[in-house]
Amino acid sequence: MFRARYNNEKRVVCALFRYYNADMGSCVGSLKKHLEIAKEKLAALSTAYHNRQHTVVGDLGTKVVEQLIEADAARIDKHFGTHFERHDHASKEFPKEINAAMKRVWFAYGDLGYDGVNGKRAREIITNLNKIVEFFEGRLGEKIQPKAKPQ
Repeated sequence: MFRARYNNEKRVVCALFRYYNADMGSCVGSLKKHLEIAKEKLAALSTAYHNRQHTVVGDLGTKVVEQLIEADAARIDKHFGTHFERHDHASKEFPKEINAAMKRVWFAYGDLGYDGVNGKRAREIITNLNKIVEFFEGRLGEKIQPKAKPQ
């Protein structure tokens, strides 16, 4: 699936952010990289929320969800290039209530583009992201971030 090349550290570069570790026998790094990105975006989202930058909350909320889906997929050496692939994976792999929370984040993002001054939609994103983050912390076995508190 991936074209690989050896580097000086006896790892094979599988794809962006992915390294094949011959001693471990699998691609590693991608899960950690996606989690790092999700954490960074969550921190920025929290700041934006408290600064009442509601459209930024919508944008970053969507990106956090995408990074968490990618982190989960990286555990089984998958990577998605399209929104459709992420949605499809989510609908097959995650419980209905988590999928519903993800859809609320995705749809709120679109609504915030037109109604960015509405803090209610931003609060909905925070509430649903708390559910999503808690789910992924359990699934991935890693603390992602303390729960945000809707204002």
